[in-house]
Amino acid sequence: MSRPAPSPAASTSPARTVPVPFLAPSPADALDGDTAEAPLTWSQRYYLAEVDAARAHGRGLNVPRLYRLRAGTTEAGTVAALRELLERYEVLRSRVVRDPAGAAHQRAHPRGTLHLAVHEVPAGTADDRAQDVLDALVAPPLDVVECWPLRAALVTEDGLARYLALAFSHVAVDAYALVPVSAHLVERIAEADPVARAATAPGGVSRGPREQAAAEASPAGRKSAGRALRHAEEAYRRMPAAPPAATDVPAGSRYRFLRHCSPALDLAVGAVAARTGESPATVLAAALTALDAARTGPVPNEDGTGETRYGAVHLISANRLRPETAGAVLPLSQPVPCCVDTAGATFQELVRRTAAASLRAFRAGGGPPDELAALLRTVEEERGVRLDATPALNYRPRATALPVRPTSAGELAAAAGRAVTRWTDADPWRASHYLSADVDAAGIRLLLQVDTAVHPPEWAERHLAALERLLCAAALDADRPALPEPDLS
Repeated sequence: MSRPAPSPAASTSPARTVPVPFLAPSPADALDGDTAEAPLTWSQRYYLAEVDAARAHGRGLNVPRLYRLRAGTTEAGTVAALRELLERYEVLRSRVVRDPAGAAHQRAHPRGTLHLAVHEVPAGTADDRAQDVLDALVAPPLDVVECWPLRAALVTEDGLARYLALAFSHVAVDAYALVPVSAHLVERIAEADPVARAATAPGGVSRGPREQAAAEASPAGRKSAGRALRHAEEAYRRMPAAPPAATDVPAGSRYRFLRHCSPALDLAVGAVAARTGESPATVLAAALTALDAARTGPVPNEDGTGETRYGAVHLISANRLRPETAGAVLPLSQPVPCCVDTAGATFQELVRRTAAASLRAFRAGGGPPDELAALLRTVEEERGVRLDATPALNYRPRATALPVRPTSAGELAAAAGRAVTRWTDADPWRASHYLSADVDAAGIRLLLQVDTAVHPPEWAERHLAALERLLCAAALDADRPALPEPDLS
């Protein structure tokens, strides 16, 4: 999610703008030797729907990046690096086109101009003011019909280029798509960047948006879509029914955001990961499925002979394993359902079950959003229940890893008092609850969004507290039952 909008006092106006003209080779299928059109990819369709929904709340789902520039970088060098970026990656110079019926596709432009806002700041203030510039750049929604899916601002100090701030539309990129972008900027003008260090070796053939759309429409793509739909149907038929809507929706913004950092949570997740040999991401996903199963209760078997107790969460999946997708500047991520049978499991066993279930979900991958939505409605009608396909875990590891080692009751107790929980502001997703986890060696930073039309705000506080209690208990007792007491009503 993008950063909260800055206060007016924190915003800074550019002294001037500098044009960044670009001219890339026209695609072979260009219209009149200029633009080329193609359907939106599955992931782009998912993100466009989320962006449209966020705009109704004055938000944009813009992805921020701030690069400290190497000493000696000039304004002209920054313009050249941006021009190369636009000419290399087609999605950054593509716009969304909507037909009269409301359907959307994309149009790639080989030529055009990006406008770079230049902010000259007083001597000695660039380090502080750069974040203000980024916040102001990211806050307004990007209209991907009228504008490029990229904004850029340069922070200069004493005439020297110091920082480059970029805001990308999620229709153009996801987190993994920014890896080659960062690698390009570090090669040209920026200081070392953790994202760039994760970049794959250059030289491979990477898909652009038109190639990806064609691949999805091909026989192999339809086979992939069928696999995703079969997996989703299995999950929808097992998924617990959605909770009833909140009875007392508070006035004001419908979406609320709770940020939580806790050294005890970091220790607990690392300890369970060390014991089970599974990743911290799997440990967090297992805890979320346990809470879901405890809250919603058992569901009938498909054959009607008894009951099972599934927990569900949607995991953000992106297939970046193939050479043509590994370095693609293009969103490939979508939420995929992950259902886990929690019945009779210890938490340690649940982690292993979650690892197997999440692997199946990731292998199935994303699919056509309209077909997934139609499938969900069909299963709801057949089961006679309402299902919630929006709860999600977005686990975002950085270049450094969370420490994974055993812990003790004394260490957990000593760390518990250092937790920080606060309400904040962010961009909304169409989700009853959406948990983002940014993770590095410094710990886990959770951001939980709740839709107050589904859950009251205090539910978020109880949910995160229950998550931490469950994981701390599991860190000390390998054989404890997977399900906590259902106190999240």
